[in-house]
Amino acid sequence: MATPSSTVPAAPASQPQSSAFVIAYRLDGKGGGQALDTTQLHQAWHQDEASLWLHLDFRHDDVMDYLHSLAGLDEAVIEALIEEDTRPRVARFGRGVVTTLRGINFNPGAAPEDLISLRVWVTPKRLITLRRRSLHAVSVVRERIDSGQGALSVPDLLAWMVETLVDQVGDVTHQLEERMAELEDAQLTDDGDFDVDDLTRLRRPLITLRRFMGPQRDCLAQLAQGPLWLDEETKVSIRESANQLSRYVEDFNAMQERALILQEQLWSEHNEQLNQRMYMLAIVTTVFLPLSFLTGLLGINVGGIPGAESPYGFIAFVAITLAVGVIVLGLLKRKRWW
Repeated sequence: MATPSSTVPAAPASQPQSSAFVIAYRLDGKGGGQALDTTQLHQAWHQDEASLWLHLDFRHDDVMDYLHSLAGLDEAVIEALIEEDTRPRVARFGRGVVTTLRGINFNPGAAPEDLISLRVWVTPKRLITLRRRSLHAVSVVRERIDSGQGALSVPDLLAWMVETLVDQVGDVTHQLEERMAELEDAQLTDDGDFDVDDLTRLRRPLITLRRFMGPQRDCLAQLAQGPLWLDEETKVSIRESANQLSRYVEDFNAMQERALILQEQLWSEHNEQLNQRMYMLAIVTTVFLPLSFLTGLLGINVGGIPGAESPYGFIAFVAITLAVGVIVLGLLKRKRWW
């Protein structure tokens, strides 16, 4: 199976739909397929032995018409497919398998870490996928089929989807790696471009990706173990995708550690700068403390102030304060306080 392109363009804005039906294909077994409308889909689902793929948007009320009436799925399977909150999982129901995966969000204006769930029901000849929002990985798979370079069968189609999802996680991983390297360089060069908010914006997607991609790696590893009708080539492909995702999860862990070290270095530098400023303030305070005492003492409004009647009183006082300042600085220098 050819490797999907790693270049991920921005996904087009999804158009409003009035039905759960998004797209359906009849695979020709040669890498291509025929797009089916709803009428053709209903005719082919129970009569055609060819491999069929049905893609649905389960936000619409008529999704039950496709899952229950057309596909004849059990209530337990339907509940697993349309449950509100999902995490990556694999569950077997008879000869079919339910799995829930997560993909990168490339919709306009969305953050990539705002992952999109893809719910999957797969049997030897039928594949049903459900979405809540448009998923770019599905569009990539559709483009491959339309060009005649796509999947040959339903298991192969599942492997294509898994591989595309993982490849797009890899694209985001490389982007985060580059941003992390830029922040580390900015911190080392101390050129003033380092912004702690940039570090926060980097750590946020890492938290989300670690949370979901770790279980998804385990999910793919479990999916690669069966069922029995899954051919060996598909198992190898899914297993390789699981290994690749495992490396990305390790990269997320490493970047989290690097971000933590970077933040600790930033805090250390800020604390060092604060300590230096406080130290200089302490030195200045120490020098001026005796001078403040002298000015306060001689500034009281009572009689008998030395030099009050002498024309040289002010000059003598300035000389005394300078001498005291020099003596204090000398003592601090001798004790190596500065």
